[in-house]
Amino acid sequence: MRSVIRSLSLLPVAALLVALVAAMPNAPAPESFGPATTTVGVWTVHTTSLDFNDKTGDFSVPNRLMMTREGGDVEADRANGNFKSQVVTLYGDVTMHDLRGDFAGMAGASVTKPNGPATLTADQVRIDGKARVYNATGHVHYVQARTVVDADRAMLNDASHMLYLSGHARVSQGPSNVVADRIAYNTVTGDAHAEGKDVIMQFPSGAQPHIATPKPIHIPGLRTPHPG
Repeated sequence: MRSVIRSLSLLPVAALLVALVAAMPNAPAPESFGPATTTVGVWTVHTTSLDFNDKTGDFSVPNRLMMTREGGDVEADRANGNFKSQVVTLYGDVTMHDLRGDFAGMAGASVTKPNGPATLTADQVRIDGKARVYNATGHVHYVQARTVVDADRAMLNDASHMLYLSGHARVSQGPSNVVADRIAYNTVTGDAHAEGKDVIMQFPSGAQPHIATPKPIHIPGLRTPHPG
């Protein structure tokens, strides 16, 4: 009987607790952090983790990242740089895409005659936004239409549209190619200059220039000897 009375006496207390809990506002859900972004010159950096110093401008991206701008993008495994000086170095499986095909304007320059999409890959790329210069090292590979470029190191200048290659440099256009220690290649005009100990230029047999047979020259008073 006492247990029944004790249970009945707790009912108002339980009802009060339920009412208080129901009246309390819902607790806010834990804050979810989305992708981190920052800007470096004309580039917007997208990643999931970002360390930076607002005073010095230094930043570090320890995870996979993508940098985007109008007409192009860059992906890499990690990066560090300074958003005030507009310099960033990308490491590991660096891939750069440019819809205009010459990479001019990737640091802010304007392009009047696009050449079509192009891709540049390397182990490491340093972008200097103010100087508009790219330095790529390690398995450098550039593709634009029928042109394929390979080298150990490359320096791309936005202002002059020049791609300077060194170390096992090769420029191929279809079945034709040039191999040298150093090659300077204009990504807009297609002009190239090669230097080295042994510069090799290879063309397929069908690409050999046709030289017309010269017409015989007739000199008055001169007879052509007959084979005896």
